[in-house]
Amino acid sequence: MTRKEVTFTRIIRSRGMAVILALAAIFMTLQAYAFGKIPNITDFRTIAFPTPSEWLADPWISMLINILVVLATGAVMILINRHFNLLRTTSVFFAAYFMLTMACVPAVMGQFTASSILGLLIMGAVWLLFSVYNTGPSNRRIFLAFFLLGLGQLVEYTFVLYIPVFIAGLGQMRIFRFKKILAAILGNITPAWIVWGLDLAPKPEIPQLIFTPPAMLLSTSENWPLLAAVALALIAGFFLGSFNLLKIIGFNAQARAFNGFISLLSIATGIFAIVNFTNIAFYVTLLNACVAFQVGHFFRLTVMRRGYIIVTSLSVAYLAIYTWAMLTTIPS
Repeated sequence: MTRKEVTFTRIIRSRGMAVILALAAIFMTLQAYAFGKIPNITDFRTIAFPTPSEWLADPWISMLINILVVLATGAVMILINRHFNLLRTTSVFFAAYFMLTMACVPAVMGQFTASSILGLLIMGAVWLLFSVYNTGPSNRRIFLAFFLLGLGQLVEYTFVLYIPVFIAGLGQMRIFRFKKILAAILGNITPAWIVWGLDLAPKPEIPQLIFTPPAMLLSTSENWPLLAAVALALIAGFFLGSFNLLKIIGFNAQARAFNGFISLLSIATGIFAIVNFTNIAFYVTLLNACVAFQVGHFFRLTVMRRGYIIVTSLSVAYLAIYTWAMLTTIPS
């Protein structure tokens, strides 16, 4: 690498650039709102409480709350990396990249929905899961991690898809034992137990299973930028994740467990987004967070081998999707 390339790489990975990208993401979201480029996304997969998209009637407040939740998700990602040395770097570029990818999908970033709740709760559960790696007295944290999953199920029953993922995570953390499984089960059912035991919500209804043909989503032009952003995330996650896995094999057991679980979570989320095509917007926040970890890891591994080219190209591609979304006409 030339001296200019080294300098450019350092600038990208600096905290100053991370702050600039985060502020740019917020500005981009405000611009999308100001120009009316945020299509409405309605949640309907609930068995207890009203869907998150109905919590805030004012679109402006909904957008601001969602920005704060996404920022909190990025903060948890940074804390996970610092506490568990996940990416073996102190650079917070991956979190700034996450913010940028979110801003380039105004349909998800510009309003408060279950997607943001999924990202924040799952990242919190990941932190708790990592904290009990090969630890005997870990029942309370396992209980709390699955409590977060159970809490999410009350507003979006698709959270249930992540139970097998975290059960597998117990094995990766070397704590797959009967008591741990029992703590996970109790943690998952406790939110519902509390809610319906105290009569805080009406009796659960049978979940609505709704399938939208892919052709119907593709026929609506305002959905195209969202679908393009998901496709880009899936492609980037697949190729960069595969590259990272080849390098992770040489790490110690703990690092392999942590990065292996992030890879498992990424793959599962990608599969859910494809299979549950009707609800694809729900997975965007978590998918972008998982891919951001993969991008951060790739950038760290290739920092002196022109890794900035791939990272910059992905950022430019997302900016193109944002421009596309801003030029798309949203029905009133």
